[in-house]
Amino acid sequence: MKKNKRSRTFNKKEIKVILSIIVLLFLIVLIVYVRNYRNFAEVKLNTNKKDIFTISDLKINDLKYSSSEDKVTEVFGKPKKIVNYSENGFRYKRFEYDDLSLTLREYYDDYILVGVETTSSKYKISRGLRVGSNISRVMNKYKVDNKSGSYLYGNYSYEEMSEKTDNVYMGIRTKLKVSYYNKDAKVENDTFPVDAIQKIEFEYKNGTVYKISWSYDYE
Repeated sequence: MKKNKRSRTFNKKEIKVILSIIVLLFLIVLIVYVRNYRNFAEVKLNTNKKDIFTISDLKINDLKYSSSEDKVTEVFGKPKKIVNYSENGFRYKRFEYDDLSLTLREYYDDYILVGVETTSSKYKISRGLRVGSNISRVMNKYKVDNKSGSYLYGNYSYEEMSEKTDNVYMGIRTKLKVSYYNKDAKVENDTFPVDAIQKIEFEYKNGTVYKISWSYDYE
């Protein structure tokens, strides 16, 4: 003997509730999508009270710019590979680890840290930023006065920086990366010629940083 199956029916009030939930979920998904996948070359940020990019931002975990070779190996251990090369009349060593590359330049009878490149979120740089950070959070960590175009602050192109004799602070944003520059920055007990530029770059995709690099060296 077959039992009668009764189908579940919804009244108008229940249908309205279900539709409201569906619309709410759609809006949440849309907000997340817009936040993470928008074209950041078109985003305009207001001036904030953060500091501009300086030498103090050249950090990675417990290391900072100009750390000695002994300090580098103390913090990160023996590299998996060492690449020796010469450039601009200086000798360099590139220490390669998992998802991390550290560049050291000769400095008298030692080598000092002058560059970093990482694609791993386990390494933290200054201002609490790391691979995996949202690119809008990165930009909000620095002093920003973004007008029309790609400039975050300053009125110079990268090429024009080499022609300036005074300090130049500049940031550039594209669809692929956000870069900050500080030309002719000074380091305690050390003076660089005017063609020395410090920079930090955040490469991103779909709103998320996947690579960070910084350097302070001769260009």
